[in-house]
Amino acid sequence: MKQAVHDNLNPFLGMSFNEKEEMVVLWKFCSRGTVQDMIYNQEVTLDSKFHGAFIRDITLGLEYLHSSIIGYHGSLTPWSCLIDRNWMIKLTDFGIANPLERWEKLGLISTETLKEGDDKSGSAQRTSILYQPPEMLKNRESNRMRRMDQSWVKQSQARRQMADIYAFGMVMHEIIFCALPFPNGTNVSEVMDYIRDGTKSFRPTIHDRSQIHPDLVALLLDCWNENPEVRPSIRRVRLNTENYLKVKGSLVDQMMRMMEQYANNLEKLVAERTGMLEEANVRADKLLSQLLPKYVANELKMGRSVPPKTFNMATVMFSDIVGFTTICSSSSPLEVETIGDAYMIVSGIPEENGNEHIRNICNTALELMLLLKTYEIPHRRNVKLRIRLGIHTGTVAAGVVGLTAPRYCLFGDTVNVASRMESTSEPEKIQMSQEARDFCIRYYQEFQIILRGIVEAKGKGPVTTYWLLGKQTENQMQQQNFSQLGI
Repeated sequence: MKQAVHDNLNPFLGMSFNEKEEMVVLWKFCSRGTVQDMIYNQEVTLDSKFHGAFIRDITLGLEYLHSSIIGYHGSLTPWSCLIDRNWMIKLTDFGIANPLERWEKLGLISTETLKEGDDKSGSAQRTSILYQPPEMLKNRESNRMRRMDQSWVKQSQARRQMADIYAFGMVMHEIIFCALPFPNGTNVSEVMDYIRDGTKSFRPTIHDRSQIHPDLVALLLDCWNENPEVRPSIRRVRLNTENYLKVKGSLVDQMMRMMEQYANNLEKLVAERTGMLEEANVRADKLLSQLLPKYVANELKMGRSVPPKTFNMATVMFSDIVGFTTICSSSSPLEVETIGDAYMIVSGIPEENGNEHIRNICNTALELMLLLKTYEIPHRRNVKLRIRLGIHTGTVAAGVVGLTAPRYCLFGDTVNVASRMESTSEPEKIQMSQEARDFCIRYYQEFQIILRGIVEAKGKGPVTTYWLLGKQTENQMQQQNFSQLGI
């Protein structure tokens, strides 16, 4: 017995005598108790995966025993099926039923049957006879009645294996239905008294045949057949139960597969959610770039603050649509949050670009005017869209205002003057302040700028302004230089 090693057999450790000179059979301890403890525990609900795994483990253990030198189990019951910490069934109490029966007959030992409320882990319980077929009960009663000088009536190994099949059918029914295979209301004590000597039989019945596969119903009925020769072999039992209960490996193997499947599904879900998050980040970045300059938006995303800063030189341009209110009043209403026709464009902040800010603004202004020469309002094609532009160059202070809805705001007199340049300009013209004109001519002579004259600017009084007309090509600039030199 100590040489019997299998994943579904509980190791036999040996036999010893305690201080009371009582013989003790020692097996390895399994932490989760017995199948009986588990299936009759009202606080534990076992699904079909547990049922299938438990039944598979029992059939594998029995199959090993039937092919080993031991040859049979002999006392298969729900309390001889232990559960280890990995939720694997370990068969115990195998191979000792016949020796214990003989020793008891010889008066060498006495077996104590467990009483109600006792620990259920012992090998002898009052209901043990329910798991023995009629022929084994009859044989046991015959040996009990024999005199000491009469020989012991033995059972063949094949008969003992068929008795294991009968007991397996009982255990399998209990695992699936959490009840003994007798009609509801059956008095178990009366059944035990009725079948005790083996001369009478009380055949088990299946509680609800609709809950299991019809072939499993037939298998259980074959296991309980009164003729031992008709009962199926343990191999057939294992193959049929694995097929119809759809068992693939032990409970740990199934849990590992479930975890792997869950991990794969989780990876897929994470990938989908990551894609959604990336899309949301792209939309957020796009929205942020519309509210803030790219440099400022990047700094804020990186968690760095953008302190207010004064820029010594930058160019500001304001634009205004001429007759915007009139155009809107004669157009169909649109679902918009706000309506406005004034826009401000700035170059040279928040990233300073040397002297290029004036050139950038002048080029932008000229390209806007060029675009509007051919632009048509989709719903008012007979109305020409006209704008006024005003440009000023000077010192500007800038910084981020607000936390929940941050905005990049400009402050300073330069902003006010640029606004006055726009408001005092004329339709389809670009007005420049004296400072903007001087700065532009100093570094970029290709722009055509003419004097407008003196205009009255609110808050500034009379100021000299200029018109930005266009931009000369390289050839035109060379010819102008030649003419100035008299060539």
